[in-house]
Amino acid sequence: MKSWLITLALTITGFGAEPLFETTCVFPITPKNKPNYRIPAIVEAPNGEVLVICEKRNDGIGDIGNHDIVMKRSSDKGKTWNDEQVIFDDEDRTCTDITVGIERDAKKLWLFFLRDKKQFHYFTSLDSGATWQGPVSIHEQVIKPEWETLKGKTEADPESGGRAAAWGKDWAQRYGCGPGNAMVQLRSGRLLVPARHREDIGKGRLRSFAHCFFSDDHGSTWKLGGTIGINTSECQFVELTNGDVRVISRNESSEDAPDNLRHLTAISHDGGETWTDLHRLEELITPRCHGAVERFDASTLLFASPASPFRQKEHPYGRYNLTIRVSHDDGETWSAGKTLWPHPASYSDIVVLSDHSIGFIYERGDKGSDHYWDELHYARFNMDWLTNPRLTP
Repeated sequence: MKSWLITLALTITGFGAEPLFETTCVFPITPKNKPNYRIPAIVEAPNGEVLVICEKRNDGIGDIGNHDIVMKRSSDKGKTWNDEQVIFDDEDRTCTDITVGIERDAKKLWLFFLRDKKQFHYFTSLDSGATWQGPVSIHEQVIKPEWETLKGKTEADPESGGRAAAWGKDWAQRYGCGPGNAMVQLRSGRLLVPARHREDIGKGRLRSFAHCFFSDDHGSTWKLGGTIGINTSECQFVELTNGDVRVISRNESSEDAPDNLRHLTAISHDGGETWTDLHRLEELITPRCHGAVERFDASTLLFASPASPFRQKEHPYGRYNLTIRVSHDDGETWSAGKTLWPHPASYSDIVVLSDHSIGFIYERGDKGSDHYWDELHYARFNMDWLTNPRLTP
């Protein structure tokens, strides 16, 4: 069924209290995938509602086209969802890389994105997403001027649908943001946002580099932070118990692709102004895909991504076996994890809800399909379910 709800609340003798797992389809498949809903972000608004915000790709699955920013909300922790709300319809332009977060004391929602796939903008909301103010451009504040003139050779986008030519000869995607529930407010109050750009490493060869930007004055002004390292890309941040910041990034290495990729990580000791110790996290197997990281409590981090090391005939894109992992050492090492969806799956996002359950939004296709992009499903579960190896979705 395309619209369904399963609830699992079992008491296992000798194990925990009541493991919880429930799930529903938030954005179902549409005829010919037009529109197609992709790249989800999830956040619990200050009023307690759960918000899922995503790209509405009106032209279909391609990364370039008429993309709106839309949202659905739930007032019952994800059991039911309200109708689609349009946050931004920028005519036929591409709005992408939705990145959200909450400024705690102000109870303010931030929504960053790339406007026309080329410039950094944001919206804000002071009423839990009922209304949004913006868009506001911060592009000139958060880039280096030389990034604007970049030209060179870059890999073809397999999802562009052949429309990249319409963006001009020698155009390359220079920028990105997040995506997901990825803006963090540090204990210092700093708002820190993950982003990315491309650089020429010589002879016109373009490579991806993640970086960040930040504000110390509640978003009145923004500053460019440090560059994280070569082959880093889509990423999310988490503040560690000692105040450092860890980034976990998609890996764009051509040397390790397609079957030896791992997510990359680095540490900042100064709130994102510089980064050090870039290396692979060997447990975090990836087919070159975004991953989501979130703090569950003072001693526990969560991470989710397709954990599929090999491309197979039935999985030509390599994105399947969506797995959620746990770390108890601030992300230095990770558990083997639990498979939430063994079939085609891709981008996902995590939020820890006020009742200490976990909200999870993810792209997926049906068993037997090779389409990881067909639907957006939501799951809610607790740590008792996640850490019980005898329970499956």
